[in-house]
Amino acid sequence: MKEYKQFFGVDISKKTIDVTMLQNNQNVHKQFSNDESGMQQLLSWVQELKVKTDETLFCMEATGLYCFTLTQFLVNNAIDTWIEHAAQIKKATALARGKNDKVDSLRIATYASKNLERLRLWKPMNSALEKIKHLATLRDRIVETQKRLIVPIKEFEDVGNVEMAKILTKTIKKSIAALDADLRNIEKQILKILNEDVVLARKYTNATSVVGIGFVTAINLMVHTNGFTQMTDVRKLACYCGVAPFEYTSGSSIRGKTKVHFMANKKLKCNLHMASLTAIKFDIDIKKYYERKCADGKNKMSVLNAVRNKLLARVLSCVNNDRVYVNKVA
Repeated sequence: MKEYKQFFGVDISKKTIDVTMLQNNQNVHKQFSNDESGMQQLLSWVQELKVKTDETLFCMEATGLYCFTLTQFLVNNAIDTWIEHAAQIKKATALARGKNDKVDSLRIATYASKNLERLRLWKPMNSALEKIKHLATLRDRIVETQKRLIVPIKEFEDVGNVEMAKILTKTIKKSIAALDADLRNIEKQILKILNEDVVLARKYTNATSVVGIGFVTAINLMVHTNGFTQMTDVRKLACYCGVAPFEYTSGSSIRGKTKVHFMANKKLKCNLHMASLTAIKFDIDIKKYYERKCADGKNKMSVLNAVRNKLLARVLSCVNNDRVYVNKVA
């Protein structure tokens, strides 16, 4: 493992970034604006500290778009970057007292210095996948907007107020049609971008060859694994998706049920759930497996979870071996 001598912890907000450098238990703090001007000032400060960039590690919490300016700056200057899940840092520093941006940046730097065994250097997405990521996010927002418009109508129908339901349906008819058109346009753009990138297109084809894995699930898996370059291990990906079962026992007194953990990517978990239902309907092998396990008295949700894991294993196998899935059962 590479040996680092300086650890920079960064607490990021929309307008500012607080940076603390930790070296030999000594720390220095400074705040910068979260824009191009601030990045230039940060570079000057790093040079003033006379640190070697190849011995330096920057660590920050994942904050979505707010990270963009800083991560681009670090990549352009060939500085190692670690983007960690906020919950992981919080858990590791749970006993710390007090909170402000300066303190948080020091905690992040301390976390980086003490948890190098967890280090996974951040790599930027290629431009095609970055575009797909933002288009997929926009698609999710439009789908959510549609649900918010349609749910009240369903509620009026459920209570028997059909007249009001008809009025609302007529009122939002054009809006729903426009949103449907936007969804089709977004999906068309995503597929166009995919097909222009040979590697991504091949991975998408391999992933969707698995029965049950459709457009949405495949795209979300690609986005959250950086094009299947991260979490290439089935168990780790299953854990991230919230479908990996864990044992809950201790000594002779605690005998909890084996279950999945609540900390997971809920979106991917939902996608895989829908994919498993589709696979049970249309994949003969999966259908027989599901029916056999249910007949043996297994809990249906546990069997469904096993199906989710099977689908993940198939997807990763196809992508990693660059082949489409072939069902052995005719």
